[in-house]
Amino acid sequence: MKRRSSTSSSPSSSTSISSSFSCNEDRISNLPDPLIHHILSFMYTKYAVQTCVLSKRWRYIWTSLPVLNFCEWVHYRETGVLERIREEPQTTKRFIKFVTKVLSRRDDSDIQRFRLQSSLKYLTTDILYRCINRCITIAVSHNVQELYIQVTPDWCFEVPPCLCTCESLTKLRLDLCAIGEDLTYGQITLPSIMSLPRLKSLHLQLEYLLFTDERLTNKFFSCFPTLESLVIKFLASDQIEFCGSTEFVFGGMNLKISLPALKHFRFSSTEDDMEGLEEESNNEVTLNAPSLSSFILDSYMSTSFTLENLSSLVNADIEINIHGRDKGYFDSGEDKKELYARHFLRFFRGIHKVKILTLRHSFIMALGGAPEILDGQQLEFYNLQRLELWTYLSRDCLHSIFYVLKISPNIESVYLKISQDEPQVDPYFGEPQLYPNCDEVKFNTENIGDYWEAGFSLPCMICHLKFVKIKEHLKISLSCANFEKGASRWIWDWKLPGRDSKLLKGGLFAPETSWL
Repeated sequence: MKRRSSTSSSPSSSTSISSSFSCNEDRISNLPDPLIHHILSFMYTKYAVQTCVLSKRWRYIWTSLPVLNFCEWVHYRETGVLERIREEPQTTKRFIKFVTKVLSRRDDSDIQRFRLQSSLKYLTTDILYRCINRCITIAVSHNVQELYIQVTPDWCFEVPPCLCTCESLTKLRLDLCAIGEDLTYGQITLPSIMSLPRLKSLHLQLEYLLFTDERLTNKFFSCFPTLESLVIKFLASDQIEFCGSTEFVFGGMNLKISLPALKHFRFSSTEDDMEGLEEESNNEVTLNAPSLSSFILDSYMSTSFTLENLSSLVNADIEINIHGRDKGYFDSGEDKKELYARHFLRFFRGIHKVKILTLRHSFIMALGGAPEILDGQQLEFYNLQRLELWTYLSRDCLHSIFYVLKISPNIESVYLKISQDEPQVDPYFGEPQLYPNCDEVKFNTENIGDYWEAGFSLPCMICHLKFVKIKEHLKISLSCANFEKGASRWIWDWKLPGRDSKLLKGGLFAPETSWL
């Protein structure tokens, strides 16, 4: 009896396999609508609408998309840069016509996420606002949850009233850029009635736009009872002028932000107020956020920034830059140093309950500009566990570093990054750069039972310090080389029980001099 070959198969089995994996079978069309909607949510709405030509099954799928992503850039027909510039006016009109048709033919289903990205700069003011208002009105009427608007208004952006009373909105992002014909800052106009009870996340990126009405601005930032994340980014240039001091996005007003549910706050500003820091300031922003856990600030300091009730703060990343008029420092003298130190210390006191703290070079140097002011402060960072320092080596910088270490009894680790690049302020407060080329920094502990040492080479630019079992006494010694003038040495004697820190010795010595 002949044995059947192992490679042979019955005709019925082959037919079954081929029918199961037929190339002509349309599996995607058999998927339920929610799954198809989810697949289409990863593409621009232009391409999602084009699927209507596939078959009858797909003809009206796009009319109920929960995610609408309108982007003007995908409507360009040309690929070259010059061709795109010439085509831009026609593309904008074609884009607006497409958006209008899609929204007008939509069914009554809710909108989960709505995104509009367009310059709209070739439209007249009336047409532009009609377009924006139509988009936002339709999105709000369909119970939109997440709204992202990126447009370039002509001069003033008027926030639609329906946007500020949307009860379904949970996430809002506005990226706005506006420059008037006379190169002035644009204004944000707010409605009189505002209430966003479900908003969880607010992201404002404003380029050449300012809040100007103090009463309405305060009302705006008090209408988010459940807001958890607030990001404000202000982009501008010192070449644009606007009714006096323009550095701050809130136009020199007194603003109170009280958000009980806020967990993350980030504020950044690229504008350099050429007027500098003055003794008296009429601008004050107060932040009261008892639930805040993350605070990031990268800005300038012409406006007083008061922090209240940050009892839950875990992570803070601080950089407050020096103003343009103060970058000479030769004419500033000690008075300017003390003014900056007082302002920065007032801000510093508001984050004293933080657990993880990152300080950057401008803040560190300005804080240490007046050591006598620091020594007279009763301040303790009792919760601080990790300290990150991004800085240059200067006398004022070292004053700040050791001051923070002195007032942090429970610190566990320190991360130090020292840059050899030229500082943005050159020199700081007229002080020569004492350590332009630093070879090595070592932190040594003595009389703690077990000797421990950590050091690094500046070409790596990173130093990790781990403070362990520090009982009574910590001596910190730094040696920094200068190729032409020798080296500078400072030795601090830091006694933990009394929290006293003082400079024992400082001066110049030859490069070949060894460590003490």
